[in-house]
Order: sequence, then structure tokens, then C-alpha cells
Amino acid sequence: MFKAWREEYRANQAARRRIELEQWEQEKRWREEDRAARQKAIAENAVELAVHNANVKAAASVSYLTLVCHEDTWTLMATRAFGQWKPEWTQSVKPPLTASWAPTWAEQTNFTVDPNLPEGRIKKLPSGTARTGMQQVLLSGHNLTQLLSSLHEGAKEEDVAASARCSRLYNKLVEFVNLIDPDAEAGQTTGVTYRIDDSLDAAHVKR
Repeated sequence: MFKAWREEYRANQAARRRIELEQWEQEKRWREEDRAARQKAIAENAVELAVHNANVKAAASVSYLTLVCHEDTWTLMATRAFGQWKPEWTQSVKPPLTASWAPTWAEQTNFTVDPNLPEGRIKKLPSGTARTGMQQVLLSGHNLTQLLSSLHEGAKEEDVAASARCSRLYNKLVEFVNLIDPDAEAGQTTGVTYRIDDSLDAAHVKR
């Protein structure tokens, strides 16, 4: 009887080890598949260095561009490009007194890159059902190159969500860069308003 029990115990242990091994191998396959899918997604989000270099060269010579986007979108981009930003800010210079619409004296020193966005270059647009949180930012060529460079780096991050966000915003800015004509008459970009505001087809909107 003891011998039969011992054989049954050994068989159960062997079966348990076999199940654990199968589970480990399945989990390993899942991890490898997830890793491969992540690497593929990041590779698709990334922009080749030569292409990025051409984009930055084109953007560097722009006098300024009027960008319209949601304050949260701008906050994400500005934080990456300049080291910090808050949605409520409307300038990057030190205010005469502590105010919510500008960085404090202590916060102003935390910029890794000077945005050089003084009063008047960021305007909150009138609130409304479809426009709440939208704002207008006057970007110089220097601002634009900083944004492109930071988003280009972000598109290569291991975090797929961050990579996707940076890639999408990078490509939106490149849509403007692709319109630049070095041989065109100077001053044309001063009249351009570029909007980051993808939306649904009108058929899906309830009035």
C-alpha cells in the first residue's frame, strides 16, 4: 500500500512540475511576443535621423508660427522640450509678482531650455463648448526645433504610450514643416495658423 501511495505521489509531483514548466514556457512566449510587439510599435513610431535632421534644418529658419492646440497638448510638448510647464501658464518669464499665469521665481530657474515665451505670446482662446482649453502659441523657429527634437527622442522611448504620443505630435508639426519653401518670399509664415485638433467625421457629431 505504501509503495502504491509513493508511486502516486511521484506521479503527482511529476505532473505538477510538467504543468509548471508548460506554464513557464507559455508565459515566456507571451513575454517574447509582447516584447516583439513593443519593439515593432516603437520602430514604427521612430523617425529616421536623416529625415529628422532635414526637418530641424527647415524649422530652424522659420521666423514664427502661430500654433493652436489644447493646453494639455501644449503642456505635454513644452514639458518635454523645456523641462517643465503648467497648463495655466501664459508666459515663461518671471512675473512681477507671484501669479498663477506664469512661473514663480523659483520655478523659472527649473527650465532646462529657455522657452523665451514672454507675455502676449500665449493666449487662452475664449471658452465654449467646442473650444474649452484651447490656446494660441506664437512659436519661433528655435521653439519649433526644440519641440521637434524632444518629440523625436520621445518617439523612441520604451513606454509605447509615450512613444505613440510623441510620434503623433512630431508628425503633426512636420506637416507644417513640409509646407516650408526656402525659395519663397520671406515673411509668409507670419500669417500661418497651424491647428492640432484632430476630430471626428461630421456624421458622428450630434448637434
